[in-house]
Amino acid sequence: MIKLKEPLTVRDRWNFKVTYLEEHEYQTFDPEGMAYVMLNKSMYFNDDGYFAHKTGCVQTSSRFGITTDEGTAVVIEYPGLHLLEDRIYLQNELDMGNLSYMDGGTNTTAINPGRLGDPVVNYVHFPSGMHQTLHTHPSHRIGLCVSGNGRVQLEDHEFFDIKNGEAFFMRRNELHNFMCQDEDVV
Repeated sequence: MIKLKEPLTVRDRWNFKVTYLEEHEYQTFDPEGMAYVMLNKSMYFNDDGYFAHKTGCVQTSSRFGITTDEGTAVVIEYPGLHLLEDRIYLQNELDMGNLSYMDGGTNTTAINPGRLGDPVVNYVHFPSGMHQTLHTHPSHRIGLCVSGNGRVQLEDHEFFDIKNGEAFFMRRNELHNFMCQDEDVV
């Protein structure tokens, strides 16, 4: 598991590049395929318009820009993925997700996969005091913490702190669990 700071390129079933934008950054993107954008109180804009200071995500193949001002953002570019539509999900309330996840966590599928096995964006809510069971996932995980501070336990009792505004990358099948102390983590 790593904290995202520098661009990361992964060559795998789906090749992708991850770019993390910290506070007060501006960058434009012109994806060769699809881009998945995760926003934490940031501005997204393209030729059709914009939305500012929002938390949410976008799936697009169009040229776009991000301004983070007081927030952060993650852009995941999939050059080999071509879908027919753009999708937008704005999280207006940092509330519980609508699907049961595990050990008290919940999630909401913010951007559904176009077909089974395609990338997906989930909004996950971990309640205060939660301590997940150690587990793995068959796919890579890229996360952006949009609220709260928590901790991730990895194999061999290695711990990894995650804070509001930070992003992380976890390789497939990496043993982990999320833990929350005194506050919810989203």
